[in-house]
Amino acid sequence: MVSEREEIRRKVMEAVGGRPVRWTDHRTTKGDFPGRDWALEIFDVPFDEQEELHDRLFDEFYLPLYQQKRLALTILFHTPENTDRYYAWVREEHAAERAGVARATP
Repeated sequence: MVSEREEIRRKVMEAVGGRPVRWTDHRTTKGDFPGRDWALEIFDVPFDEQEELHDRLFDEFYLPLYQQKRLALTILFHTPENTDRYYAWVREEHAAERAGVARATP
């Protein structure tokens, strides 16, 4: 059985063209912030695509989730350059997931 969070993550990943998408955790953020439990990070999104993608995700995911369940989804984008610099390991996890290797949970 797939959890609600995993279902949301998979749908967002599909909506962003298969880019790496993961829930925020201690490996990508320092400290805590309100809403961290519902913060998704999307990697390899060029800066010039972020606004359009944000608007689309707002309409497809954020607004319905908030209206139906009062869940405020937070979306964080990482450019390809910052993914290279700080989160290259995310691509490896993503490739393993796409290849069908079980996803490790920290």
